[in-house]
Amino acid sequence: MSSVSPFLRPLAEDEIEIIRTIEKEARSRYRALGGFLTRAADGPAIAAERFADGEAIVAELLGKPIGFVLFKPLDELLYVASVAVSPEAAGVGIGRLLMIGAERRAQQLKVAGLSLTTFRIPPWNGPWFRSQDYLSIPEERIGSGLRAILDRHATFHDMSRRETLWKPIASCSTGG
Repeated sequence: MSSVSPFLRPLAEDEIEIIRTIEKEARSRYRALGGFLTRAADGPAIAAERFADGEAIVAELLGKPIGFVLFKPLDELLYVASVAVSPEAAGVGIGRLLMIGAERRAQQLKVAGLSLTTFRIPPWNGPWFRSQDYLSIPEERIGSGLRAILDRHATFHDMSRRETLWKPIASCSTGG
């Protein structure tokens, strides 16, 4: 990586295919772990229409997108649908930078926090989010929108290998 720092910015509509490629390449790391994660590695790239349903922040370095986070308001939270970093930029804090961007957006929107679903393993999934102060979401915080996502995930994932996490946003002034 360069000594130049990445910066965050909104996704440009003409970058969706680049971002889809980053997401697909990022998931290729699952293949080395084998087992059930091979299916995640071999799945299709994130559908382009999902970007129309949410908001995305891009991490850019030297004029090139190197990662993104896609999220949308859901059940009085900001649901993180996907976060991915290009393999050549992985492991240097880009994912954390992207999640800080999503946390700031949650504060701007005055929602109670962020929610997401992830694999319990490998280290860059559930364990990484937990190291960033994400917690298991309380059952009473799972609204109808998130429940629908979990039900959809259950049609193609073994849910015992998944977890649903959230991070309350302390500076938010919602009653909840």
